[in-house]
Amino acid sequence: MFRSIVRFAIVTAVLTMALGCAVYAQDSEITVLSPRKYQVFQRQGRYEGYVLVSGSVIPDCDRLEVRITGKSLKGELPGKWQALPLVARTKGFASRIAVVPGGWYKLELRATKNGRFMAQEFVENIGVGEVFVGAGQSNSTNYGQFQTKQTSGMVSSFNGTAWRIADDPQWGVHDNSGGGSFWPSFGDAMYAKYHVPIGVATTGHGGTSTTQWQPDAPDGLFPWMMTRIYQLGPLGFRAVLWHQGEGDAQMPTEEYVTKLSTVINRSKADAGWDFPWFVAWASYHNAEHPSWPLVRAAQKELWDTGVALEGPDTDTLTAEYRDYDGNGIHFNPKGLKVHGEMWAEKVGAYLDAVLGK
Repeated sequence: MFRSIVRFAIVTAVLTMALGCAVYAQDSEITVLSPRKYQVFQRQGRYEGYVLVSGSVIPDCDRLEVRITGKSLKGELPGKWQALPLVARTKGFASRIAVVPGGWYKLELRATKNGRFMAQEFVENIGVGEVFVGAGQSNSTNYGQFQTKQTSGMVSSFNGTAWRIADDPQWGVHDNSGGGSFWPSFGDAMYAKYHVPIGVATTGHGGTSTTQWQPDAPDGLFPWMMTRIYQLGPLGFRAVLWHQGEGDAQMPTEEYVTKLSTVINRSKADAGWDFPWFVAWASYHNAEHPSWPLVRAAQKELWDTGVALEGPDTDTLTAEYRDYDGNGIHFNPKGLKVHGEMWAEKVGAYLDAVLGK
């Protein structure tokens, strides 16, 4: 089963990279579809990971080699050249290269014929670490009072075709929002704890209800999220982080449970593999209405029944952390920083148990 998932992951990733090849194509005799600059590959264990290397070679050659250099969790990579299988008819290549988690790394390719150099190419700033998909409403996207920046230099975001350093606004969201987010703070906190690059793919839309996230809803939110999940591929990310509830503050508890359970279960079924969802405690509106019991009870029931894992209690981030001088529903810069750190604490506790000592 695991080998089938891995094979499917390779095919998925190759097709995904091919979708954006026109954007990424360079004036080079070796076209690299994967990896992309600032791409983060999800590690499979504390010290186990891989980089998918795919593309094609223009000049005639009989040997293609790759090497990856940089600092990993176990120190500098060996940086040895190793052969990549070439498809003779198309001169295409697609292979998984085992790499200890870490980064940023540099990948180099060289093509030869009868020992004579023919072409070379390289991609810088790639990593093997932890990748997360974000979904939900405005506090999962870019509605913070001011844009924020990551400070570690080790956090990147994915919009479906490319990766970049994860400074706000996060790209790839459904609502094209342009303010601040908790993702830079989350990524910095995760990097500080695990010392591997952190990747995020945000897909949320402000002001939305779980009703609009149903698989058959006309708003297209569920397909938008699933597209990113498909693009990352099986085992291509660690978890989905869901921050939503403000828009459903007065929805009956069981209705919310049913609707979000549908989203969670259907996402796994459609993706073809089981990945965790973290659900935040989120219902805050303003200082006069800091929490709403019906939706909070629903979010807790999802944890208690094992449908989702427990996210942070962001209702505890009251006026001091909110915009419009404490009168708003979104976060000021202080709130965005703490919000991200709270997410990192919850995800980190889970990850510690998964990775072991």
